Amino acid sequence: MKKKFFNFYCRLLSFFARKYIAKHRPLVIWINWSVWKTSCRMIIYQTLCKFINNKEIYTSSKNFNGELWLSLSVFKIEEFSPTFFCTIKTFFSIMWTCMFWKKPYDIVVLEYGIDHPWEMEFILQIVKPNIWVFTAIDSVHSMQFGNPENIAREEKKMIQNTLELALLNIDDKDAMSLVDNLEIDYLTYQTQWYDSKWDITFSNEKFEYKDGNLYSNFDLSIRQKNINITTNILWKANYGYIWVSLAILDIINYRDWKSSIFDSFDNVFLEYKLQWWRLSVYNWLYDSLLFDSTYNSSPLSVQKILNTVYNVKNNLFSDGEIWLMLGDMRELWDLTEKDHRKIATYVHSMADRVFLVWENMQKYLKDELEKIWYDMSKVEEFPDSVTLGNRVKEELKNSKSRKLIVWKGSQNTIYLEEAIKILLADNEDSKNLVRQSDWWLKKKKRFFNSVK
Repeated sequence: MKKKFFNFYCRLLSFFARKYIAKHRPLVIWINWSVWKTSCRMIIYQTLCKFINNKEIYTSSKNFNGELWLSLSVFKIEEFSPTFFCTIKTFFSIMWTCMFWKKPYDIVVLEYGIDHPWEMEFILQIVKPNIWVFTAIDSVHSMQFGNPENIAREEKKMIQNTLELALLNIDDKDAMSLVDNLEIDYLTYQTQWYDSKWDITFSNEKFEYKDGNLYSNFDLSIRQKNINITTNILWKANYGYIWVSLAILDIINYRDWKSSIFDSFDNVFLEYKLQWWRLSVYNWLYDSLLFDSTYNSSPLSVQKILNTVYNVKNNLFSDGEIWLMLGDMRELWDLTEKDHRKIATYVHSMADRVFLVWENMQKYLKDELEKIWYDMSKVEEFPDSVTLGNRVKEELKNSKSRKLIVWKGSQNTIYLEEAIKILLADNEDSKNLVRQSDWWLKKKKRFFNSVK
């Protein structure tokens, strides 16, 4: 009964959302694929807000995607809980908005996500994008589909429903498989390295550590147009999304008969406020740095984050050590063993110490590290995150070198953020960790009490 009511409710809201979009006709920018969607969306939104002052721009502050949440994003609804009172209140709020509100935004940046077959058709009935941004496919959402290839087949339906422009990640084989069938304009961008044959590329990455903050600097090229970027966010994937956001900005300027942003200046500082826990950097106790990416985990994101921190170390802290804290990667289904083993070569080449929480990391990754001759005296196992946090705190007391400590794990029973909380130099930063609502804190307290 609950499932039937949920499906009916989703379809009802989607009907109003479809009518609402058709009535106001905003420029729709659509972010999707299986990883890094939210960071990409926030970078695009904040870049457009910085440079466009004559249009209303909106994106949800939450991770709202999928069949219900997408409709809520269309109506700028930021809070929702699955209670009877909230569902009724939300419905009447949407009815009122449809009847009386004027145009709510000129540009809307939406995040599309699917977790079961045929959901894409449902979402596409709500709104078709003017601009589509492809991020990357990974196995993190494979449980409901069997493997990433099945996700790709489902989501390729999106390209057939994009109205004007696609931006494709050239480093993803599934993105490139779309090129020959495209009937709209497209640009290619990268998230790995410099290669002049792509439309959007970068070079000369450098880092700066100033007043306790990390900054990155690089040169950006978009079809022979060049600009130097300094930003407070790390990670080459994020650089790619900065490039994408500037390309979209240029397209909007062109549509409005404005000059190109690349004709306005040669360098720019771009400051972003992304969601915490998606590669956030904190100062820790004992002069160490924390790289917090505890929201979720997948093989591709582990590799990317390790590569980023390794570059920071080589650029700024050559005498430092990388300590890697890994919790299980969930939602991998039949790929669980394969994908936990897959990251072993990256761990071997970049991590000075490895700390493992939960069974799949301890069973598969540890075994694979031993097979490829990693020094197993540098690998430790822990039954839960709190035990891990207390152990690392004691180790740091006697440390004589800077540690770059990377945290990466999935949700449910792992909760690496609670280990981070033990080590923060400023306790106020704990509110910026993931899953800190009263509901989550109570759930985690029950869990940690059960494993004592």
